[in-house]
Amino acid sequence: MSYTSEHHRMQPVLDLARALDIAGNPDPSALYEAGSGGFQVWCTPQDHPRGWEDIRMQAGAFSKPCEYVGSVHWIWEDEAIVAVQVGTCAYALIDQKPDEYGPHLEPADGDPHATIHNRPDDLAWLAEKVAWLFEKVGIPLPPLVHEPLPENDPPAFQLAHYLSEGDEYVVIVSPDSDPQDFCRDGYQLFQTLPIWNADDFPTDMPLRPDEGQAEPAIEPDEGPLVERYENATRLGDDGWLEAAFEDSISGWEE
Repeated sequence: MSYTSEHHRMQPVLDLARALDIAGNPDPSALYEAGSGGFQVWCTPQDHPRGWEDIRMQAGAFSKPCEYVGSVHWIWEDEAIVAVQVGTCAYALIDQKPDEYGPHLEPADGDPHATIHNRPDDLAWLAEKVAWLFEKVGIPLPPLVHEPLPENDPPAFQLAHYLSEGDEYVVIVSPDSDPQDFCRDGYQLFQTLPIWNADDFPTDMPLRPDEGQAEPAIEPDEGPLVERYENATRLGDDGWLEAAFEDSISGWEE
């Protein structure tokens, strides 16, 4: 057994995933996007995980209306593929149901449905699509495993965003503080975003200066978490779908 033989063993799976590519194949079973060491899976209005019944979908750059569900890649041990790792991230839920899955919400104790990552219904649907693909090519399915993403851990800080008519500011709020305590007169708390790694940020301090103070030479960088959230809100943005979904969603770099 070697890297070459293992890649050869899994090649029929990737070949079928490419044949059932959602970008160009209108067949209902074409829900896949193949990579070099795994693939992505998308859902449609006719075939989706439980809980997605009222999610609006559109085709965009793809062959049919769809939304991303999850990613699949091989797990190696020495020179052997010993398992298949699956992971889901329901961007459509956070986009269209912010009151239920918004970034300001933390998973309730014992309630995994409060997070968009690795929801049980999404994982169950994804596992069926993976098993079907392996069965079609006659290759035994390795064990399916999944690991919670870092975002499932309690956030270390919150980014609180405040708005008034014609003005705004943000505050990095520490875990033991209430974002409302930093809301100035005439402003309202617009949203909060969880932050898991903010060691270099000042806490409980506005990141934008008060009116009348000198502006900094360089605007504070929004950082990758805010950019990721903005990228997730992408309905109708065909350019982002074509250029960025590989890196933004799966993290694969081919």
